[in-house]
Amino acid sequence: MTQVPVHAPRCRLCNGRHLEPMIDFGERPIAHRLLTRADEPEDTYPMALHSCRDCGLIQVLDPIDPRMLYSAYNYNFSAWKPEPHSTDELDAIMAHGPFANAVEIGCNDGTFLAALRDRGIATCVGIEPNPVSGAIACERGLGVHRAMVNAGICDEIIRHHGAFDLVVSRQVIEHVPDLNNFFVCINRLLDDDGVLFLDTPDFEPSLLVGDCSAVWEEHVSYFTEPVLRRLLHRHGLTLTELRKYDFSSGCLAVLARRAEQGAVRDHGRDRTRRIVDLASAYGPAVRRFELDLRRKLAAARRQGAEVVLYGVGVRGCCTVNGLDLDGVIDYAVDDQPERQGKFVPGRRLPIRPPQVLADGRGPVICLLAVNNENEDKVSAKVRAMAERPVVFLTLCSPKDINAQLARLDGIATR
Repeated sequence: MTQVPVHAPRCRLCNGRHLEPMIDFGERPIAHRLLTRADEPEDTYPMALHSCRDCGLIQVLDPIDPRMLYSAYNYNFSAWKPEPHSTDELDAIMAHGPFANAVEIGCNDGTFLAALRDRGIATCVGIEPNPVSGAIACERGLGVHRAMVNAGICDEIIRHHGAFDLVVSRQVIEHVPDLNNFFVCINRLLDDDGVLFLDTPDFEPSLLVGDCSAVWEEHVSYFTEPVLRRLLHRHGLTLTELRKYDFSSGCLAVLARRAEQGAVRDHGRDRTRRIVDLASAYGPAVRRFELDLRRKLAAARRQGAEVVLYGVGVRGCCTVNGLDLDGVIDYAVDDQPERQGKFVPGRRLPIRPPQVLADGRGPVICLLAVNNENEDKVSAKVRAMAERPVVFLTLCSPKDINAQLARLDGIATR
């Protein structure tokens, strides 16, 4: 067995040192910082993924300092993003009730916490470090502690409310550099008979097709089902229910309770090994997709087609900066007026309103960088306004992005 240097970095889940490089995207800008002009200077940061051969966690070893990453970050609120799966999540939670009280770590603007209150939970408490979204949650009549979760905040909350029947954290653990501290806080807040509800992006669909749209600098850990099970087991919790949703790049939602002392713990070693193998193949898969996409887009443009990126949210910006698509996309469009007139960070594509797609007579290739659940709505909207041939091509899993490349064959003749 190869000796691992004693100074090698450690896995943030299992503390192991068997970390293997997966892919290096080089220097990238922060995806949510749109540029106000094409020549505006911007900072860039290294972006690379490693996988742990011991536990399977995929991770960023040198994340951006949160003080830099989240400065002036006051727009990404829950209420702005449709979450069609949230009703099913609420149903799943309440089926394990009833609950007298609940606390949500990372409650954002309080949308989900207020929904729990509407389901009959009398005491709903939030923890949220963003002062802007936290203030919105307070306006909903929720008690919100505006801080990063830590032992001191947990003790203060427990002094006022006692331990909690229900602890919730949605789309948070992927952002957390210190998983051990995070679960220490969960176990501090959770009553002995309490229920934990977590959801987090599922990275397995991206692994399967070589999709880089989910590789975002804010996400320092990338979870799959066996790795999430291992994380819960490591912190004395046993999974009681798991659901998967076609939300964003895929979503894992779990309900868990404290494990009984002496209970057998299934770490899923065979399933973990499969994830490790997929991680090893991920980098080459991304680069194959990049080369095929670039070649086909360049050929279509030579034949007179226009190439447009639809959607400049995080997934769109991460894709155009993760892949070398310079010179093969003409411009970007986005539905949000706040984004129009600005420029995509990194590639500096001008962002225009969708109405510009009505101009021109030649064919247009519309690269969809929206969540899969919104693609039908976007496609119908574009077809209604563009009086010319349009080919739609998704850039985002869980759809098979490689199979969709066949849509670009013979584009100029359509």
